[in-house]
Amino acid sequence: MTKTAHEELLALFRDYFRLNQEWESKETHASGMRVRKALSEMRRLASQRREEIQAVRVTKPKVKSPAYRKSNPKATDT
Repeated sequence: MTKTAHEELLALFRDYFRLNQEWESKETHASGMRVRKALSEMRRLASQRREEIQAVRVTKPKVKSPAYRKSNPKATDT
């Protein structure tokens, strides 16, 4: 089964947390490299997820929320 970018981010965040705890306790060169690698991967996955979300948003019509329409009855949906 293929994981979504969201699921990968969640798994990577848990891994990052563990690696950061290791770095905080040991402060070794290797543990620092591992935590930095996890952060770089998180950045890559976050960018991928942002692109996925933007692709969906582009296809959806722009509709104001019901609360906005209620507070601004003369506003038009654009």
